[in-house]
Amino acid sequence: MNSKNRFICSFVLIGLTSALLASCGAPIKNVDLQKAQASFAAAKMDPVVVQNAPLELQTAETSLQTAESLWKADAKPAEVNHHAYLALQRTAIAREIASQKLAEEHIEEVNRDRARVLLEARTFEAADATKTAKVLRLQVLEASKDADLARRQAQEQATLLAAKTAEIQQAAEEARVAATLTKQLEAEVAQLQAIKSERGLVITLGDVLFDSGKAELKGGAVATISKIANFMKTYPTRTLLVEGFTDSSGSDSFNLALSEWRANAVGSALTASAVEAQRVAVRGYGEAYPVASNETPVGRQLNRRVEVIISDENGLLTERR
Repeated sequence: MNSKNRFICSFVLIGLTSALLASCGAPIKNVDLQKAQASFAAAKMDPVVVQNAPLELQTAETSLQTAESLWKADAKPAEVNHHAYLALQRTAIAREIASQKLAEEHIEEVNRDRARVLLEARTFEAADATKTAKVLRLQVLEASKDADLARRQAQEQATLLAAKTAEIQQAAEEARVAATLTKQLEAEVAQLQAIKSERGLVITLGDVLFDSGKAELKGGAVATISKIANFMKTYPTRTLLVEGFTDSSGSDSFNLALSEWRANAVGSALTASAVEAQRVAVRGYGEAYPVASNETPVGRQLNRRVEVIISDENGLLTERR
């Protein structure tokens, strides 16, 4: 089978594999993983790839198995997609290597033909077969052109292979850095005792940081404010929303004012700790949005609070509805 027919078989195998996957009617689980599975299955069925790039195919299979294991373990989609991407690219590399080896085989075949033609030309020239030798020289010239074309194709495939390898290495490094940053963020969130919510990370400061009916922060608030400020310095793209709340004791106007005073006190303490003022927003809600019943002392104490909401990495915050 020549190289052209082998390439045609490779594409036919890919098409058949895609058709089989589409006809199964199975529900879509993960698009990136399915693409990687389909590409690897087609490569596994291609004898050219199996014969010429077994190690690269094994590397792709390892990445695919990792992605499948993560998917079955309900890992984060980003982790599954990353390993599926690696499997897809490594399958493509296996194909490129197989194609390159086919091109090299073609070069060798052309060179053999060229040597044969040269030998025949010399034989005919020695026998003074001028006309036949001229024809053979033309064949040698055509063979040389084919060899040059094959070399250029092999070089292009080698360049493409190097680029894809570099892309995979870069993706792996980016994934490693992202994983490190994620672990660091989780550790800092745990230190702040923040709770993840649909609005962002929420840190609740109880009324023990204030004297009754007053808005001046006590000394015990310094440690908490310092932790929040250090977090904001580490993640300069994030913003804060400070919200104050009271229980139902007292008049509505006084409660609203007190909640605003206390929220402003926390906001001022943060800006005094080197958090830029434009990154801190302040709201007071009075006795609105209680988290417990105001019928008991414990419930009222829970309602007297200041909440600090930390935005996502893009600085986006969701207002209360």
